[in-house]
Amino acid sequence: MIQNSCYIHLSKLCDSKRKTIDETCVIKKNSELFITYCEGDTLDKFESDINLISGNSSFFYFLKKKFFSMFISILSVLVILIAFLSVSIYEDFFKKIVFETPFSWEINDFISLFFVLVFFFGLLMMPSILEAEGNEFKKLISSWFNKDIRKLRKLELALSNFDKKTIIHLYNFDLENSEHWLWKIFTSRILNKFSNVNFYIRNDKLQNVTKRLNKFDILNIETIKPEIISKKCDVEMLLSSKEQKFYFLLQLCSTILLKQRDKKNFISLELFEYCGKNFIKEENDSKNQLIFGFQNFINRSFDDFKFLAQEKSLQIFFTSNVTYKDLSDEERRIAYYLRNHIEECISIFENPISLLILYYYVKDIVLDKKRTIKILEKFISSTKNTQQYELINYYWFEIAGYMFDFNDVNTFESSNNSYYRKLSIEALNNLAFLFERNGHFEQAILLNQYLYEINPNKYALNICSLYERMGQFEKAYETLPKKLNLGKNEKPSDIEIRYYQRKAAWIIISQRNEALKQEAIESLDKLEKLLFSHNDENEPLWLWHFYNIKANLNEWDENYDEAINFYKRCLAIPALGAFEYGATFVNMAISYRFKYILQKIKEEKIINKSIKLGRLGMILKESVGDRDEMPIVLHNFALNILYKISNDMDVTLCNEVLKATNEALEILERTKSIKRLGMVLIENYIVKCLLKIDIKDVVIKLESHIEFLGQSELNQLLNIYKEFEKNNKIKKLEFLDKLI
Repeated sequence: MIQNSCYIHLSKLCDSKRKTIDETCVIKKNSELFITYCEGDTLDKFESDINLISGNSSFFYFLKKKFFSMFISILSVLVILIAFLSVSIYEDFFKKIVFETPFSWEINDFISLFFVLVFFFGLLMMPSILEAEGNEFKKLISSWFNKDIRKLRKLELALSNFDKKTIIHLYNFDLENSEHWLWKIFTSRILNKFSNVNFYIRNDKLQNVTKRLNKFDILNIETIKPEIISKKCDVEMLLSSKEQKFYFLLQLCSTILLKQRDKKNFISLELFEYCGKNFIKEENDSKNQLIFGFQNFINRSFDDFKFLAQEKSLQIFFTSNVTYKDLSDEERRIAYYLRNHIEECISIFENPISLLILYYYVKDIVLDKKRTIKILEKFISSTKNTQQYELINYYWFEIAGYMFDFNDVNTFESSNNSYYRKLSIEALNNLAFLFERNGHFEQAILLNQYLYEINPNKYALNICSLYERMGQFEKAYETLPKKLNLGKNEKPSDIEIRYYQRKAAWIIISQRNEALKQEAIESLDKLEKLLFSHNDENEPLWLWHFYNIKANLNEWDENYDEAINFYKRCLAIPALGAFEYGATFVNMAISYRFKYILQKIKEEKIINKSIKLGRLGMILKESVGDRDEMPIVLHNFALNILYKISNDMDVTLCNEVLKATNEALEILERTKSIKRLGMVLIENYIVKCLLKIDIKDVVIKLESHIEFLGQSELNQLLNIYKEFEKNNKIKKLEFLDKLI
């Protein structure tokens, strides 16, 4: 067949006039026919719609279709019957000539001779008839036996109503392969009938469609690709079943999950491909072919379907052409799959959008929150590395809120679970940089102040620079150090730091050994010199131990206000855990208790503060499952309360003391430790006396343990015993009275 002009249009599927699956697949405008194929359409539907377009009623189309089929069948049967009749007459006539000659010729014999001649010349000319131009007779006979040929004849009948010069527009025909009726029957008739045919196909199908058209001997094939123009269109019905799966998966791998309709819905192609390998299974497809299918669909979503648009290299978002589906069940399945592969995702994802979506999928179902922190840290670093700074402004504060006031101890309980307390130093540094890039200068200042203790020189300069960026030049000058305290030494090793920590704190200061106090002070000075004689960032844990030891030393000197200030500096150090913060609250509570004890006029708010901080420290310690120091934590919490109820009896508080001391005794018995056992026993004894509970066992244990007490612990034990014994609130113990 020869076709003068055939045009292939790329990226113009949106021009389809068909809008729904149920709508007619053929639309006529002036002298043009717009024919759109959707997966599931049949040839009968095409025939019916073409006949309706040509002006025939559905009844007339049905009648003509049935009549044409019946006419072909009747004509075929008649031809075959005549052939059978001719053969039978030929046989009888030949027998008569052979066996009855001579005979008299009658009318019947002349009729028989006529049929014999017809049969003879029919056989003689049969090859010529079958191979004649157009093969009409051959097609007529074949149509009775072959279903496809019958369909072809009916289609030709339907198309015969249109002029050869009618311009034909064929949409979505690349959806099926060359063996499908759409190409084998319909397209072949279209190309044979009309002189101007336009195909509208997907970009990546150009080569396939061109090869098919070449097989039809098309004389002139021209490819037309217009400039990409943003256009509102609806092409969902043109998608194949596989493309529909990809379309839904693309929505699952987007920020639609965040349900923020006021923002652009970004897509993660990393997550799309990662999930696709596990949630879309294609028969007869290898792994590589499946990946290739992902890329094809993405290209089509940009060019052919107009689903996607792009602003930056890694920022791809949905256009208004996307209709969002309810995919809650699929979201749940993907969430649990991703939860089990968090570490793998973190290692391979480089786009911050991928990590953002991953976080929202798993944040409510992940058991270990440290895994969530890893996602956020990678999100922060990838945002910085890819320079997608505005993502912090879009999403970060909805995830973590604003930076808390770390100088206010009262806010610790509300900020304890804040992400700012759990992120690493590196992540906090990156976050401060991103805050600055987004113009959140106040937040950046708070973060730098939070990190100040790690490296005062560095963060003082950062804070100064931020105030300058805000135009607050006086504050910038005030925060700028008068001179840099630059150290000449290298950063010390962990072994050096730990040596002086142990020597100064645990061995001497903790036991209040007066004979070695000066040595402890010298060790602490040496530790301070090691920490602040280099220019690198200090480890948060090093600083925490240093300030904790300084606070302990001030407690020893009964300078409790200064001790509390050092404990506050401990709480201001970033990137520590509940273990360290919990210990700080326990120690601070002790300082408030000592401060209360020394007051001549007791201020109830001081001991209440001690109890509150002690309770918070106990909760933090319990949260990490610390069994080592829990007896000490519980004993101090009990002691804080006992000093309150020594002046103001409260049964509820007594029950708290009983619970705390019983738990402490249970742990000490299990660990076979005697550290602070004497204090726990006396506290348990006092509260049991107050609650009128049997005290025989605890008295026996206390009496047998007295000889093992150090002087500091013994003095503390006798002090609390005297506090309750002086007003006859408890029964006297002779073995203790002798020691007073």
